Amino acid sequence: MNPERATHDLRTQLGDFLAGHRPDGVFHVQPGGPGNVPALADLDTPELHLDLLPDPPTHEQRAALTHLGYQPQTERTWTHPGGWRLILCDHTSGWRAEQAALQGVLRHDPHAARTYRAAFTAAGRDHADHTLRPAALTHHARTVGLTPARQVARLLAPLDAPWMIAAGYALDLHLGHTARPHDDLDVILPRDAQARLPELLPGWRLDAPIDGTYRPYTAPLDPPHHQIHARHPDLTGVLMLDLLLTDLRGGTWHYRRDPRITLPLDRARKVSPEGLPYLAPEAVLLFKAGTAGRDPRGKDEQDYQRVQPTLTAEARAWLHGALTHTRPDHPWLTGLE
Repeated sequence: MNPERATHDLRTQLGDFLAGHRPDGVFHVQPGGPGNVPALADLDTPELHLDLLPDPPTHEQRAALTHLGYQPQTERTWTHPGGWRLILCDHTSGWRAEQAALQGVLRHDPHAARTYRAAFTAAGRDHADHTLRPAALTHHARTVGLTPARQVARLLAPLDAPWMIAAGYALDLHLGHTARPHDDLDVILPRDAQARLPELLPGWRLDAPIDGTYRPYTAPLDPPHHQIHARHPDLTGVLMLDLLLTDLRGGTWHYRRDPRITLPLDRARKVSPEGLPYLAPEAVLLFKAGTAGRDPRGKDEQDYQRVQPTLTAEARAWLHGALTHTRPDHPWLTGLE
């Protein structure tokens, strides 16, 4: 398999979402699976892991894959006569990031590769992936860990504004260790600080997701739009920096989905022992609880189960109150009582 050529063909036939002004197309492609690891190449066919929008793919996208020679085996698995497998990533599970971490340990640790081979031979791919998950996370924590957060913190250091890390990385900072690999790094930025982004992130590609499409970012980005995706080749370990413009006026953090829900900024903004600012875990979990009509994603449910026992009584009471207001039928409420 020539990954570069296969990726080019996918972007050509399915469209390139990153090219902008389209609601569909290829968001990301990466090689994966044991067949892409030299020491394990005989175990399985190599894979391409495709992040495609929308999810599930449209009839036209499925037809385009067929035109390229791919044949569906399951809802998310397609094979190509050239000798590789295409996996359509589940955007809700964190699987893509876990697979990238697995590639890291299998390529750099001969003992891990031997252990994987034995597990694969004994019980197949899923068993081997599960067996190596702890080793992959340990390797990822050692080689990537908080590196993206530290890199972005250096870039944002001149900013005289209360920015802070959010989402999964914020929970890692709360827990004091890397709990899982992450697709991106989320950072909360006061909306009135966005004008300094070109100065703080020189050479970065900045896109604004607007109405389901990418537009080149130009300031100011006004409500209700609140995201800026930032990419740079030197950003290691994650696909992008997701900047979240947030109302922090008056020393108060406002929950974007319902501004009536607030936290004093000195409680919402925590600082890790090494000086990395992050959003309080109860506020992170409120976002991860999902919205009306949408339950928590798989990775968010796992984050909740991991973090909930570590919340203070004050944090649990606040999250219980916020969920009671926004989602009175939410299944997390019972565990927060």
